Amino acid sequence: MEWRCEWCGKPHEENDPPCDNCGHGTYERAVQPVGPTRSADGEVHGGSVWVCQDCGRQHQRNSPPCRRCGSANFERERVADTDPMADIGTSWRDVLEPKYVAGYAAVAVLLGVVLLSVFGVVTLPGFGSEAAAGPPEIPSAPGSADTADGLSLSATEDAYVEALNERRTSEGAGALTRNATADDAAAYYNKAIVAARAGDGSGPEQNAFERFGLACERPNIVAYQVAYDRTGRSVSDFDSEAALAASLVDSYVERGNRFRAAEAGTVGVDIHVAPDGSVFVTYVVC
Repeated sequence: MEWRCEWCGKPHEENDPPCDNCGHGTYERAVQPVGPTRSADGEVHGGSVWVCQDCGRQHQRNSPPCRRCGSANFERERVADTDPMADIGTSWRDVLEPKYVAGYAAVAVLLGVVLLSVFGVVTLPGFGSEAAAGPPEIPSAPGSADTADGLSLSATEDAYVEALNERRTSEGAGALTRNATADDAAAYYNKAIVAARAGDGSGPEQNAFERFGLACERPNIVAYQVAYDRTGRSVSDFDSEAALAASLVDSYVERGNRFRAAEAGTVGVDIHVAPDGSVFVTYVVC
């Protein structure tokens, strides 16, 4: 396994997006974890972990951003192969002393309060702030989100859903209904990708979709890029929004992708034209 999906982490043998698990359009080279070593006498001597250089959190894989602070600055460090209790001069029997038992009790109480806050029984500062904040803001992206070469991208999105439904129906996957919340989620994801590839953005946040309140728990996210310049064409070659939309749907199908059944039967779509003329498409199916 040499490649994996940037979004869900599924391994792939070739760099041939989109991901057949979540539909994301970008792969990254997989980093093989460095496991523990074993000497000639059979003794195991530690391994290595990836450490965030900003907050110090350890990760098993080189898969930023950091789950604690969001930093992408990871470095691999060797895991110490000594007994951690030796550094503090405490044996394993010492855990039964009263001072340690009291510490365990305090930790148990703290964990209990945190669990109650998670389930909404009590309120703690800093918990539930993301839910209260609502969906993330749709980022600005270079290029055009409204019109391109005289064509309305909003009308192209409408035509895209029609063309998509025709294809889905012909393959027995069922038609989808346009949904405003799914549209916002698609716009966020699509423009974050454009901003990262054609601007100075950092890409979509890992758990952003949980904050949109979509109609399903596990949405199917399909994102891909169509570079017409590789075929000697451009957006200006299309005389209508419907023609452009049909070409974009064809581009997805011609890559050998299949359509999945929808949990809630809804879809949101966003189409954005980058400064170089490439067309970025994201649709979210619930």
